[in-house]
Amino acid sequence: MHSWILTAATDRILPALGLYRGYKNRNAQLDALDANLPAYLATTATPLANETFAAVDSENTLRELHDYLAWKYALLDRVIRARKLHHSRFFSLNLDYGHEQYLSTLSSRRFIVVRALESLERRVSEVLYKKQKWFKWVRQCQEEEETARETEKKKIKKEAALFRRHVKDVQARMKELRAKEDLKRQEAYLDEAYNARLSEEEQEAQWDPIEEVIEDERGNYIDLIKHILLLTESVEDDVPKTKTPIMAFRLRKPTQALAPSLSVPLSAKSTHDTRSQLRERLRNGIKLSYATGFHVAGTIDSPVETHDKTAPVPDDEIDRLLTDMAEIKHLLFCRLLLRHAAVLPAAIRASNVDEFLNDNEVTDTDLRDLALKLDNPELQEIRDACADLGRGEEEEDDVYEEPEEETEVKKVDEKLKKLGLGNNLYKRGGLPEKWAPEREKQITKKKHSRQGIVDALSDMWNEKEEPRSQTLIDFGEIDDEDKFKSKKIRVRICGKYIYNYPSERAVNRGGWLQFCLIAKDSDLRDAIKLCRHWDEFFDLNILATFQYFPAAKWLVWKGDHRRKQLLQLGVIPYHHFDAGEEHSKKFVTGSRGQGRRAHAITESRNFMCLNIRRNDTVTRRYLQYLTMLASKVVLLVRDAKTSKILRSPPKEQLWLYREKAGLGRASKNEWIVRSEVGEEFFEKAEKNREWHFGFNDYYDVYIWDFEPGQNNACLYNIVFETLIKAHRFTGMQDQYRPAESILKTLTHDPETMRTRDLKPGEQAMSIWEEIQKGRNHMLNTKGKTREEQLAPDLPPSYFYGEADVLEDEVLFPEEFSTESSNALYSGWVNALENFGNEGPNWERFVHDLDTDEEFLSDGSHESDESDESDDRLLEDGNDSDEEEWEDDSENEEFEHITEKRNLSENRDDPLATTSPNPKKDDILSLVFSKEQQKDLAVVEQWKPPRDFRADVRADFNTFYDREKSRPFKAAFHAADLSPGGSERWQEAQTLIKQMMQFNTISDDSFKHYHTLRFLDVHPDKHRRVTRDALEARATACLFFPSSFLSSRFGTPHKDSLLLNQRERALNPAPKRPHASNAKKPKNFWDEFDTHFKTHAVDDYPAEWDIAIRPIIARLYKAGVIGPTFLPERETPGKAMAVPTGPSGQRDLFIEFRLIQPEITFPKHVNHPPPKTWLMNEIHTFAKKHASARFSTLRLWSAPHFYPLMIAYNRRYFTSFTDFLGRGWEWVFVPKDMPFSETSIHHTASQRFVVFKKQLGDRVLHMRDLFVVMGEDEADLLKYTTAAIFMIQTEPWRFEVDLWRSFINVDLEFLEWADALGNGWLD
Repeated sequence: MHSWILTAATDRILPALGLYRGYKNRNAQLDALDANLPAYLATTATPLANETFAAVDSENTLRELHDYLAWKYALLDRVIRARKLHHSRFFSLNLDYGHEQYLSTLSSRRFIVVRALESLERRVSEVLYKKQKWFKWVRQCQEEEETARETEKKKIKKEAALFRRHVKDVQARMKELRAKEDLKRQEAYLDEAYNARLSEEEQEAQWDPIEEVIEDERGNYIDLIKHILLLTESVEDDVPKTKTPIMAFRLRKPTQALAPSLSVPLSAKSTHDTRSQLRERLRNGIKLSYATGFHVAGTIDSPVETHDKTAPVPDDEIDRLLTDMAEIKHLLFCRLLLRHAAVLPAAIRASNVDEFLNDNEVTDTDLRDLALKLDNPELQEIRDACADLGRGEEEEDDVYEEPEEETEVKKVDEKLKKLGLGNNLYKRGGLPEKWAPEREKQITKKKHSRQGIVDALSDMWNEKEEPRSQTLIDFGEIDDEDKFKSKKIRVRICGKYIYNYPSERAVNRGGWLQFCLIAKDSDLRDAIKLCRHWDEFFDLNILATFQYFPAAKWLVWKGDHRRKQLLQLGVIPYHHFDAGEEHSKKFVTGSRGQGRRAHAITESRNFMCLNIRRNDTVTRRYLQYLTMLASKVVLLVRDAKTSKILRSPPKEQLWLYREKAGLGRASKNEWIVRSEVGEEFFEKAEKNREWHFGFNDYYDVYIWDFEPGQNNACLYNIVFETLIKAHRFTGMQDQYRPAESILKTLTHDPETMRTRDLKPGEQAMSIWEEIQKGRNHMLNTKGKTREEQLAPDLPPSYFYGEADVLEDEVLFPEEFSTESSNALYSGWVNALENFGNEGPNWERFVHDLDTDEEFLSDGSHESDESDESDDRLLEDGNDSDEEEWEDDSENEEFEHITEKRNLSENRDDPLATTSPNPKKDDILSLVFSKEQQKDLAVVEQWKPPRDFRADVRADFNTFYDREKSRPFKAAFHAADLSPGGSERWQEAQTLIKQMMQFNTISDDSFKHYHTLRFLDVHPDKHRRVTRDALEARATACLFFPSSFLSSRFGTPHKDSLLLNQRERALNPAPKRPHASNAKKPKNFWDEFDTHFKTHAVDDYPAEWDIAIRPIIARLYKAGVIGPTFLPERETPGKAMAVPTGPSGQRDLFIEFRLIQPEITFPKHVNHPPPKTWLMNEIHTFAKKHASARFSTLRLWSAPHFYPLMIAYNRRYFTSFTDFLGRGWEWVFVPKDMPFSETSIHHTASQRFVVFKKQLGDRVLHMRDLFVVMGEDEADLLKYTTAAIFMIQTEPWRFEVDLWRSFINVDLEFLEWADALGNGWLD
């Protein structure tokens, strides 16, 4: 008993004595350290708390200061720890205020030393950056850690929270300590231990308990790190069994006595799975989590066997996964070390992790920081470690290539700018040109901020570079502009080679598989943020959909069955509303009740917000198809890369929820819009996103129903069915084709149905091959299964067919050629539509520029000779010559004529003065011939009227018409679908151009002034007057006697059929019947009516669709028709395919019989006269003049429409639907419109009224035909030129169709041509 009491007393005395001696020793060392200051601190007058070390440039001095401050911090920390431990053991009541004050003083001194160390490290970084070109990311990491550092109190709290989670380990530790205490209470053991202790009393005098406490904490950090790195298996500490009881007592007895003072003795382990736990989890499977909604089991991507939990993984594959996981965790640890500048030298020296952890230079604080980071690493760090696993010695660049900035959209913008259409006068739908979410703005702002810091630091060093001193690490160099240029090198960290920068390549599927196992609480939405580009994301999307990843939450991404179908096709929904039907209500009372009329109506539209790949042919087709479905859905497209809104609807279609209520008729009340698509809606949709991309190579697509109150399935069906056409699927199996390259590398395990990779050389059926078998395994509610062929009863139009191919050949001709093309979606398909949205260019109006001239920065202007814009506008897939659409104003002969006219009209020139000049005739005779002098005399004294160009509004209207004429004419000829029509028009334009050049060098170069004088149109009325007159005369002169055909200009065209009018009359070009609905024979509609009497509206013969789809596409691409925002039931017209001509080839006709009774004309509208009146007038004139000559001038028009624009608010009457239910509206008057003959006749007659005084009864007009009568050839030339000028001048919409006109013919020819029956005079 006495022995036991003596031993217990000794157990209490020895720790106290050890604490006291250690305390005195450390205080003595601290006093000695304060007495022997480094040279810099001894000489400076700045207190240590305010010291920045800015005056220190020597590395040796900095190293000396660092060693001094680090040792002083360690001593202060140990003194404080020992004092607190002593108080907690012997002064538990905390009544010793003197000691408390002393501890506060020590804590303040330690805080000052910590701040001095931070300032010193900052100065070291600056010196290394200046002299040693320190690697940029190390510098950035240090600054980020400095700005985001936590106080010591927060670190301790975080550490305590880390330890508090592991109660099990604490209990195991305490149980072991209690067992040792029971053992040591035995009398013999204590006596033996007491004797051994007495024999070593002198040695024990040097023992310091605080060092063992610190060492014990260090061991906890090391144990935790090893556990996370899978270097240990058990979560319990291993107790050494080989040591003798005496040694065990020596090592553990003081700690045992001090153990109750440690609040958190062990680190966290239980939250990290061991190898055995991971093996068990993969072997038994994991229960899956699904999103809410409708799910289908038994499909190729969701087998019944894996519906509830993941399939088990074989042991050999588990071994491989665990080996790779341990390697990735080691790489993760190495990458953390690479970012920790303080321990980086020790990590480079170490050959393995154990050697690094046992390095004395690695402090406890460093180990604690590493343990905290390794315990809860960021997902980005895990992703980088997974990417490091497959990196070799020489890393290749990623195969993914970003599209070049010089994209098709920019080229289109440049071409439109040449037309003066690129200044964005009007905002589409009231929306901004660009919009970006605040998240993207902040990311861009941070990037600029970081670059600004680097630039500012690099600007500090303007002096010459000093010779490089020897340093431990060299990660880069500074270029000539003081910009840091990093080296891509491999660094050896703890025996592992890693690159000094994270991989920018896409992580392979094996890496993502490890990612989902390591970050077991993550889901696919977390991984999406880490993807580098769309290809990497799409691979992840498909793999997750097919249950490739053994993770519980990764299937939540797949969502319900509808969402899964969209995901497999590359359309990613992120926000939607499908309660439009429930939120649409209507309450209306009639007028026959006792109360007044009342109404309460609410309308709501379903909408979907999608993401889709950018710069992809499927995407471009998909968005174009949706644009053409304006009668069913409304579309808005935003480019995430440029933030531009590429496509937006009219402002009146932006609403999503509106209401009206009140007394009276509902039609007289205005709608109140409560929710609409705009910037506020964009922000709301962005906030509702549960995930974000880490790249910007995608489109934001917003789609909503056109009609309110629709069932939620309607919008989904349109989105999905349009995707089928965009992907060009021809059968059900094709819906997996977007993932073909992935599915060919996957297979289903025949026993467990687990989705896994195909091994090299393995003879197993891939999932793609399984799909191609064309059988579906279905599971019903009773658990019975059946197999059936994948051949559902779907209409032919559901899949991509022949009609779709023909349509795509028109809309996307580059996809059917061998030339590679940019697949960016431009938003607008033609300049005509763009002009309607953008408006004219005001700068051109201010400088009075023509459409083929560009304004230069110096105030001058130049002609654009390339004229590439029309080439795009008239793109129709054929190989027509690029000069086909070249404007006639680009000829040098024009400039020559203009210079001559300017010479004669310049007031500073002697030719232009009205005062007598004796040398005038001599000068004129040198420059011009006598004939030309006579022609110039016509306009020499002709002055413009007093009010000339005084009306600015009239000037603008002229300018606006001039601006519109260029895209309008381009659209007209692009929509000319007559066989050979483009070639014939090109030939006529070439002949006119050659004749103009011929007239320029002949004596007739100024004959056009006679025409202008005759019509009383001053040459300076507008800038196109002279050009129009020159063109009119050249057109007429082609058919009058001259030496043109024998000149170098006409010789190549002497055999042209255009000039041989008799032969041309015998061989008319094929033409479509022009009669309107009101003039068509009654049997014209028989086939149409007969078919739809027995068939549904959407049941039509395939050959009808094949015939008219490419025609509609050509008209749409040219801008002649456009999608209409009208529901199908309200569209008056129906498309038809009717056989025409001897060949019986079907052509497009529009049936407008529904609105024909509603069409009336005002009394002032002139109706076309009959042909008999026209022939009577011709015969009467011929009887009066024996040498009478005639010209029949036919207005140019395309087979399907007249060049007459329809007002925007009147296009409803010309809208129609095709066989797919798509609504279209005509921009120009269709020939099928009831009484279209009256429209063209009345509009053309308005041109004739302006010059009625000059032309008198010499010009007859019937519909689109003008007949000019002349007493002889000279007289006919005069009136024909005037008539052509009248037709083709302002507003520059009409042209003379020379192929359907006859100029300078006699009466006999007209009668003969009319008798041919080819409709020449109809």
